[in-house]
Amino acid sequence: MKKIFTVSILLIMGITIHVAAKTTLTNALRLLQQKNFVPALDICNGLLAESANDPSVLGVRSQIFTAMGRYDQAKQDADRALSIDRTSDRAHYAKAEVLYYGQKDYSQALQQYDAAIRSNVQMHEAYAGKARALMGLQNYKDAIKVVVDALKTFQDDPELYYIHGLLNFQRSKPGLAIEEYNKVLSLNAEWNTCQVFLNRGLANDALQKPDRAIQDFTKAILADPNNADAYIARGNVLYNITKYQEAAGDFIKADVLNPDNPVIIYNIGMAYYKDNDRTSACRYFQKSCSLGNNNACKMVVLNCSDRKIN
Repeated sequence: MKKIFTVSILLIMGITIHVAAKTTLTNALRLLQQKNFVPALDICNGLLAESANDPSVLGVRSQIFTAMGRYDQAKQDADRALSIDRTSDRAHYAKAEVLYYGQKDYSQALQQYDAAIRSNVQMHEAYAGKARALMGLQNYKDAIKVVVDALKTFQDDPELYYIHGLLNFQRSKPGLAIEEYNKVLSLNAEWNTCQVFLNRGLANDALQKPDRAIQDFTKAILADPNNADAYIARGNVLYNITKYQEAAGDFIKADVLNPDNPVIIYNIGMAYYKDNDRTSACRYFQKSCSLGNNNACKMVVLNCSDRKIN
């Protein structure tokens, strides 16, 4: 009787440890979603110190490495997880993510997302990944089908609505895209906030609603002050409504974040040119021309007395 009691205690302890580890791994995924990579990585490293061959933990750590741009380490973890368990949904998903983001190999990524779904039909993020891979392959028809079908089951998944928004925008339906982005924000205002506002701003711009577009781009910048695309997008709208000085300011900020981009530098020049500041405009036209922008070279020839290319 004593032996049976001891075994029962061990079984209960084992279940408790397993549940605790699963909860901790969920916390790591939550931190990953919030882009808090270091604490998420610390959680995975701690779990692997206790169980070095857990494919789920290796898979999550691989996802973190992918999000950090550390693709070699991400691939090592994903491959190791798959060598331990070829049926692990997390391992297949992690391998798909590094193929998608790290190698831009959308065909192979698609196969891995499908493998993850076969291992776990309830893995909602794998359906979103599959749709992304299909978009990368420009197979928009199948991508829409995947998203629409998945939303019937996973009605609270913000990424699926986000992808649906991207697809609607690609189909020249910006109004429907905005509806999807609003659903994302209503479900989880912290999910990929910068990109949601950035894309909603682009949709509002397509609907010729510059004030709303500027508001969205500003929110995107507040969510991620280091996102050059958000400054460029806001600068474009400001330029189109003839607020040239403000546009130049946004393009300059984008240039700081993404230096030596000839298009951004040309845009700075055009904003100054439209604001009748030829001296500043020519300085940027010359630099953009030196980086290979033919339009900038034409502006130098037509408008700059000093035609020297820096």
